[in-house]
Amino acid sequence: MGPLERTLLWDGCCNVRDLGGIETSTGRRTRYGAVVRADNIRRLSATGWQSALDHGIRCVVDLRFDGEEPGEPDAPPEIEVISVSLFGKHSVHAARVFDDRLLAADDVGSVFAAGYIRTLERSPERVVQAVAAVADADHDHGVLVHCFAGKDRTGIISALLLSVAGVPDEAIIADYAASEANMPGLFDDWIAAAADADVLTTRQRSALSPTATMEGVLAWLQQSGGGARGYLRAGGLTSAQVQRLERRLVEA
Repeated sequence: MGPLERTLLWDGCCNVRDLGGIETSTGRRTRYGAVVRADNIRRLSATGWQSALDHGIRCVVDLRFDGEEPGEPDAPPEIEVISVSLFGKHSVHAARVFDDRLLAADDVGSVFAAGYIRTLERSPERVVQAVAAVADADHDHGVLVHCFAGKDRTGIISALLLSVAGVPDEAIIADYAASEANMPGLFDDWIAAAADADVLTTRQRSALSPTATMEGVLAWLQQSGGGARGYLRAGGLTSAQVQRLERRLVEA
């Protein structure tokens, strides 16, 4: 399954792709149609929603903050929405600190990696809740995982899912990095409206998804004990849920 087949062109979204079609370390492939990653699907047009339904999506795991985008339209009634705010409660102070780190960094990838790792360290219950929602969904239909850009919060959960499926690190890193090419549709106007040079630089850097970021996250998972599987089991994911993930994610 080639990269063009994994990329899904759903009207209203910019960064949608199927996690299927990736070769695992055992020579099998991840199952197409089982899990999709995306930016904010509440921006989908009626045509875009129909594309999601036609793709088999019946469950959405929304990783955004509560009320992150107020007044947005509901998902179609056929779709169950499970909300798990992966980063907890929104903090203006924390966002400002992160922006300052991005601006000052010589290595942007390490800044993103440190932020993702902080989430993994401090909030394993939310991470496991999001992964469990995928594991426990109806296996006859697809699950979609999304945040705002489909890059950071979605990138963390997608990496864990692919790792459980036995996808090699280099393919997980490549999937994460693929989001960067899709960011202009989401960020160009926001970047262009920057008030000064520092804000411009920060906004430009926030749209990146460097390979070094996911390299750092995967290395941390290994060093912290047992990789993605060990991390998720320690956080409360049951062996039955791990088995359900494997059945969902990997072709027989």
